[in-house]
Amino acid sequence: MKIAITGATGYIGSVLTPLLLEAGHELRLLARRQQFSREGITFVYGTLLDEAAIGQLVSGADAVIHLAAMISVSDRPDGTMFHVNTTGTRILAAAAKAAGVKRFLHLSSVTAYNQYPYDTPLDEYRGPSDALQYGYDHSKAVSQAIALEYNGNGMEVLALAPTAVIGPYDRQPSLIGKAVINIYRGRIPALFPGGVDFVDVRDVTDAIIQALTKGKGGEAYLLSGCWLSLTELSEQIGKAKGKKISLPVLPLWFITGILPLVRGWSLITGGPPYYTRQSIYNLIRSNKKICNSKARNDLRFNPRPISVTIEDTIDWFRQTGKIK
Repeated sequence: MKIAITGATGYIGSVLTPLLLEAGHELRLLARRQQFSREGITFVYGTLLDEAAIGQLVSGADAVIHLAAMISVSDRPDGTMFHVNTTGTRILAAAAKAAGVKRFLHLSSVTAYNQYPYDTPLDEYRGPSDALQYGYDHSKAVSQAIALEYNGNGMEVLALAPTAVIGPYDRQPSLIGKAVINIYRGRIPALFPGGVDFVDVRDVTDAIIQALTKGKGGEAYLLSGCWLSLTELSEQIGKAKGKKISLPVLPLWFITGILPLVRGWSLITGGPPYYTRQSIYNLIRSNKKICNSKARNDLRFNPRPISVTIEDTIDWFRQTGKIK
């Protein structure tokens, strides 16, 4: 199968690409800068908003996997991010349909859905996120809707919406990977309240591969794993380390109260703030019962135990020298 992919150099993409090559697929990858050539891969240079590059990317493809997106936890509307994520999706989907692509897989996010009520099961029929307009969650909700609009007339569109992705092979590492490393090293003195649902990157990539031939066009699929509070996550990391980790949890009033100081310090240092109001909300306003039964039935999705994921993640970070 000839497969065009955006976002292949990201975390999920870097795990997915070798698996597709091993399966004998021909890959055409969108990249913003020069990459090392590799057998079985053709690079197309450009951005999501570059219509000429996108046309070249999807030409002759049997399937498109759309992984690319700008990520933000800013407390302010981000017009650029929203435009790239939504308009980029529309340009790609329109070009794919015009090129005769048969399968279009759009990687969405659980944040595209309204998390409230938090203790009531969340499935694919839950309404869209009501978070900050032109924020990241809003962009994912709109992008998913745009992608699904192009289902039909010869092209089947599926949206796959994972929760917080974690696992081995995290080379960058990701924000979650950095948190795991810092908790393991004892560099985090305290935790925030709340938590999120974590899903193994290997289970997400397997679902993507399955969706190339399985699943129903016009449908969205939630890819969830296991909800953990940050305290439970640190306990799991401690078990994998072989040393108990017990960290205090800061009260919410204190965390929100010093936000102006956090913002001020980021302005002084020139770096991003350690946390934002949005990142706090992501923890305390996350649904604890995210259903994956639809993905299990249609895509053979079978997430592994979170304890196995944490152990394998720690082992991989040890092997690559990121932790000792």
